[in-house]
Amino acid sequence: MEIGNQAVSRRTLLRGASILGMGAGLTGLLAACGIAAEEGDKSGAAKTGGTLTLAIDGTSAVNDPAFYTTLGDWMVVDLICRGLTFISYDSNEPTPDLAESWTVSDDQLTYTFKLRQGITFHDGTPFTSADVVASFNRQFDDKDKTLPEGASRPFKTVGANLKEMTTPDANTFVMVLVKPDRTLLGRLSDIGARVISKAALEKAGKDIGKNLVGTGPFKFASATSGQSVTLTAFDGFRLGKPPIDRLVLQQVTDPSTIVSSLLSGDVSATQFTPYSALTQLKGDKSVTVYDTPKSFDAFMMMDVRRIPELEVRKAINLAIDRQALIAQAFFGAAVLPDGYTIPPSQDAYDAGLADLSKTDVAEAKRLIEAAGATGRTVRLMAASDSWHPKAAQIIAQNLTDIGLKVETDSVDPAAYFNRLLAPDDKFHDLMIWERNGYYPDADDMIGALARPSGVYGDFISGFNTLDGSAAYADRLFDAKNIADATARKTAYSEIQREWADKYMTLSMLASASNPVVSGANVKNMNWKALGSHRCYMENASV
Repeated sequence: MEIGNQAVSRRTLLRGASILGMGAGLTGLLAACGIAAEEGDKSGAAKTGGTLTLAIDGTSAVNDPAFYTTLGDWMVVDLICRGLTFISYDSNEPTPDLAESWTVSDDQLTYTFKLRQGITFHDGTPFTSADVVASFNRQFDDKDKTLPEGASRPFKTVGANLKEMTTPDANTFVMVLVKPDRTLLGRLSDIGARVISKAALEKAGKDIGKNLVGTGPFKFASATSGQSVTLTAFDGFRLGKPPIDRLVLQQVTDPSTIVSSLLSGDVSATQFTPYSALTQLKGDKSVTVYDTPKSFDAFMMMDVRRIPELEVRKAINLAIDRQALIAQAFFGAAVLPDGYTIPPSQDAYDAGLADLSKTDVAEAKRLIEAAGATGRTVRLMAASDSWHPKAAQIIAQNLTDIGLKVETDSVDPAAYFNRLLAPDDKFHDLMIWERNGYYPDADDMIGALARPSGVYGDFISGFNTLDGSAAYADRLFDAKNIADATARKTAYSEIQREWADKYMTLSMLASASNPVVSGANVKNMNWKALGSHRCYMENASV
């Protein structure tokens, strides 16, 4: 294209459009990142140096393995810290990371980890077994002085089954369990099990999330709540300095800005691509659209303290038009949740559970009338980003159609999780949310969602207040430890069916993918991990 006899590329035109305000928020994005996209090398070869910018859902500028705030903040934890084990998402099997090797006793209770030597943290201190103990203790002990207020401690369930941790020497770490746990090595790859510098913890205390120190490929540089987090490459990373010099995680919540920024190159990659733009982006050679698996659960939690009648909760589940959700909220990048909470990408997926998520409006109306709930007001909240607003709109209409009155609230993503954890919140009746497999196993899906002592079973749904709920802790623990894959799948299917039939605290909406898109110039990015919100950028280049 030519304007005034000067050649203007599509990329330059998009950049000009943002300056004129035609791409809302893009000018602020560029200013916050301190970068501008260039035409770049057309050769396709991977390069070293430069800045890679990831668009994220939000940031509170607190990056702490013990404190969930936003997906973006936990991506930062992934980039700064490493764990004893690692799951690449090319395979679901845990492999050595900070632990060089391990042995397991015959009774499956004692795990002895040989730690790698010669590894240093970003603050220059050496990595030892004392750092592992300090990092894990704050997950296991709710009175640990380094925990910030409201810490979610996602690794605490491992601590509930821990007899002791010992450190025979600086390079050996031992965990002794109360009962066998075949998922432990996978759990040690999770974000909550990332290892922090003990020296940094002692120095920063509760504020460690504002200047996190790990051994990962990138180290903390700066962060501004509601805007961005900037990291720089760590020369001392054990696998070698990353190809890129700087990594910026930029909060971008406007869908049109995400799309225009991908096309202009101002955003290098994201898994928060608007579903509505996938068809357009697939036809543009300036970007790469990856075929990410349908690996996350989209669902709606019901608080039984607000909606105590099982019949009403079942009616709500039956009312939902999931085909409309898939078509209008996910634009086809999702499938019906036939395996209930276990997505098709996982081994324990069982399509025989499809009836737990069927739509039957007539039966829903009958149940509402039988319960005397016609005309009752229910309140629904959802985050204001991605697929959530459209899903809330569709569900609100579905519930209206069966005789309920619905009030909705759209919530900033950075504040949404704290709202979920507040049972006194006005809109805590129905909550649209999602769960990604931070380690890809049924234990991290149904094992988390139906656990009575967990975030979902306690704060969000109140499941732990119902008769018989306590038994699910043992049943889920037993299921995850079944060695035979077929028997394990059967056990999880039985648990899911009974949990849904007897309690219905969770209505599955879809099994969906997080659509990863990058600039065509981005090479060697682990897009499979990014599709599950795990952020491994040590090999990426721009």
